Amino acid sequence: MKKFICGIFLVLCACSFRSPDATFYMMSSQNLEPVSKRQISVAVARIKVPELLSRSQMVVYESGSDEVQIMEFNRWGEAFPDMLQATVTNDLIAYLPNAFVKRTYFDNGKMSYSVNIEINNLQTYSNGKVVLSAWWNIANASGYVIKRQQVSYQAEAKGKNTQDLVNAQSEVVHQMSHGIAEALAKL
Repeated sequence: MKKFICGIFLVLCACSFRSPDATFYMMSSQNLEPVSKRQISVAVARIKVPELLSRSQMVVYESGSDEVQIMEFNRWGEAFPDMLQATVTNDLIAYLPNAFVKRTYFDNGKMSYSVNIEINNLQTYSNGKVVLSAWWNIANASGYVIKRQQVSYQAEAKGKNTQDLVNAQSEVVHQMSHGIAEALAKL
């Protein structure tokens, strides 16, 4: 009988423990000033990211060490590569308001240009510093690469909470998108 009562007690205790709720975040493309009124069509391909970042949990590097935190309860609202693709697409729509810009996965159709991005690293540090390094290229409708650039951007979070880190990550992505928009405006 004691074993039975202990078993029921353990089951009731296990049922009362609950993991914290996860918080989900998205990058946003707000208050971006147009770069050009040029009318072009642009396809934004799915963005390649390092395996460490290709997860739903946010990744934060511990400042001054090799430690990496996988933040189990701070997650992206969608797959990280897809969210980056959506953010760059929305940024380009804001920076090039007369352009037709869309996300593509396999075929960019009859678009004038396609943008391909490979993220080398997007490091978000616990002290609020965010560093983005990437390669991007722009190809014409025939697939010929007409502009290629390696870039690196930095931003500082305005605070230490997760939303501040997300805002700083959004800022470095906006910086990259701005450079791509400027290049597209000159083609």
